[in-house]
Parts: sequence; structure tokens; C-alpha cells
Amino acid sequence: MSEEHATDPEAMDAAPPEPTPNSSSTPAGAPSASPMAGSQFARNSSFNSSFNSGPGMRQMRRPDTPRRLKNGIRLRRKEGVDLLAWPADMWSQLLLDGVSEAAKTEGLDYARAGQTATLQITQSGIEASVQGRAPRPYTVHITPEQLTAHDWDRVVAIMAREAVYSAKLLAGEMPPLVEQPFVSIGKQLVPTNVASVARTCTCELPAPCKHVMCISSLVLERLAGDPLLAFTLRGLDGQRLLERLQEARAIATRGVARAHSTPPAADAAPEAMPLERTLENFWRPGREINEMPSETEPFAPHALLRRLGQSPLQGKFPLVGLLASIYDSIAENGRKLRDEVAHREDAHEGAEVDEPAE
Repeated sequence: MSEEHATDPEAMDAAPPEPTPNSSSTPAGAPSASPMAGSQFARNSSFNSSFNSGPGMRQMRRPDTPRRLKNGIRLRRKEGVDLLAWPADMWSQLLLDGVSEAAKTEGLDYARAGQTATLQITQSGIEASVQGRAPRPYTVHITPEQLTAHDWDRVVAIMAREAVYSAKLLAGEMPPLVEQPFVSIGKQLVPTNVASVARTCTCELPAPCKHVMCISSLVLERLAGDPLLAFTLRGLDGQRLLERLQEARAIATRGVARAHSTPPAADAAPEAMPLERTLENFWRPGREINEMPSETEPFAPHALLRRLGQSPLQGKFPLVGLLASIYDSIAENGRKLRDEVAHREDAHEGAEVDEPAE
């Protein structure tokens, strides 16, 4: 049985009233029915007609509405799915294609009422659950056709040639010109073929149903707020695209050596002395430490830790914060040791100069 025709069993709890007397069942000479029985109110009252008082009559039941969901995901846009910017406006043409007006209206009502229990947008597509009139939520899948890894490599290489792409995306902007690298390889960031976006629901209503409409409206709202989801829907996480684009830009403008630099000491390291000849001074800094620049170029603190993100290990204190504190302590102690060595060297050189010649 489809959801539209499901009957709430809890609604059938009212006892039917006694049958209403009529002309065929009233004995001769019996008093006529009350004046109210023949009034317009009595004839048109849905209350009287909702009882099962004989053949062809129906039982009274509660309004046919979905089961309320606590703390569901709600649509916040007052405009609904209208007046969207690119690329959300283009995606709306795909996601809402074939949805009837009745399904649009009821699907938006579902979205605003918070009937969505779960919503996941990943590189593999969209998976969500919507609570309807049935006891269990319906499962909705929206799966756009994905670009291949080779396609993404070509797109990133093309976008890395022009600074405008990374500048716009890093600034949180998503102009339509972002579509050009995809067009140049014969693809599209936003599909143009409706058949390339599969939309399914576990309900028995004609597809695309109101549950698909509910999820589509929530996805479009997120696309309007975070345009990078357009890349995720096509198979590459938006943040990962930015990282790859920055790496490609660094290689294109500064070269591989600068983009992935190695410590300068590894380029021209002198021949190492045998270990047994360096035991006494192994942990002491050499004289070259004085030649190190005291002022360094500006840099982002703990860039590697920021790049790696939060640690999956759980504990009383965040592992990333502990490592950052350790690195800061090591750097501070290193600077103090450098200053002490430099001070001793200066004092030693001053004593040699003051010593009288024989």
C-alpha cells in the first residue's frame, strides 16, 4: 500500500453512533425527526458523515499528515528553491525535473517541517532519509554521474594555469567561468543531461516523488551557501580540489623544488666524520650556527599540523595542541642555546684579542 493511502490505526478509536432514522425505517404514527436533522448543517456536516453508520459510509480518522520528527533537518530559506545563484540554479533544473506541482508543494512542506532525519552529501552521491506517514522513514538516493580521476587531473592542470580560478575559489566565490575548464575537456561541472542524475526513493509513489523534492530542496540550499559542493557532487571533494589547485599553482609558478622544498643542508652536505671522532661534540652546535639568519620569512605557525587536521586519537587533551606546544618549546630552547653559544664565542674571541703578544 502506498503512503498516500495508508490509514492511521490509532484514528479508528471512536465508537459509531446509532443509525439516524429515515423515512423507510420510521414506523407509521411515530414522531418525525428533530428539525435539526433536516437542516443544512446536518446535511453538510463532515462530523455526521464521517461515522460508519451503514453501507457506503466511512470511519472517522485523523488528518492524513506525516509523522512528526523531532530535531529533523529543516529548510531555512524563506524563498524556497527560487532565486538561486550559479551553480545552484543549474542544479535545480536537474533535481526538480519531472516533479509535479503537488509533489513540489508537499515536498517543500516536508523540508520546512523538518521531516528529514539524515542527509549525507559525499563524493559518491547523496543519501538521506525522510519521515513520511509510514512508521519507518523512506530512503532517498540522488547519484549524479561522476567524473573520472583522469578528468579531474586535466581540470586541475587547466585551472592551475590561471590565477583567477584559485583566487575566486579561495575568496569563496563561484563564478560561471569555473565551468570553462570542464568544457575544454568535453565535460561539465553541472550536468546538462537529466538522465545523468539518478533519483530514487523507497516509497511506492511515482518518481520523482515529494520525498525526492524534500531532499533536493535541502541540497540546493546547501549549494547556495557552499558552492564547493558542486565539485563534491561530481566526484571530488571541494576542499581537496582547492588543495590540489594550490599545489599545482605552486609547482607551475615556483617549480617543484620550491613547491616541495628540502632542507638546504641536504643539498651540499660535507663528508661526515667518523662517529667515534665526534662523540664529545656530537650534541653541540657547530660554528655555522652563528651564520644562520636571525630573522626568518613570515610563515604560518604549525603549517604541517594544520594541514593534517585533527587527530583521530581521542584523549583528555587534543594531540594536535600537545604537539604544537612541544614544537614551540623545542624552538624556544633552540633559540636560547644559539644565543648562549654566540655569547661564549664572542667572549672567547674578545679574550684572545686582549691577550698581549709575547
